[in-house]
Amino acid sequence: MKFEHTAYNVPQPDRQAAWYIAHLGMVMIRLGGGPTNIHFVGEPGGRFVLEFYNNPNGPLPDYAGISVWTQHVAFTSADLKADRDRLVAAGGKADGDLITLPSGDATVFVRDPWGLAIQLIQRLKPLV
Repeated sequence: MKFEHTAYNVPQPDRQAAWYIAHLGMVMIRLGGGPTNIHFVGEPGGRFVLEFYNNPNGPLPDYAGISVWTQHVAFTSADLKADRDRLVAAGGKADGDLITLPSGDATVFVRDPWGLAIQLIQRLKPLV
């Protein structure tokens, strides 16, 4: 088996997908359309894919109310402060201060305009 994607039931899948493309360097992988307005976006090359959709059969989570330590989408960053500030200027919201983890990695969190937590991270040793 191989990881394919992770999915989020959101109120505006088209707008959220467009924001991730414009501000996080993602690309459109596939439009599923249909009544749930599915948008698959991912990193160029498709190693990491997010699905944004709106399905009334499932409740919309209160993403803004979920702790960043419970759920987040992570992106590496060469300049945490500059990337955080750029995302905030694009409609995101800073969530906490820049911190250094016990591992020595540095991180900061931003909420996208819909409240989903984004972790920006600088790792001493890349995961992959």
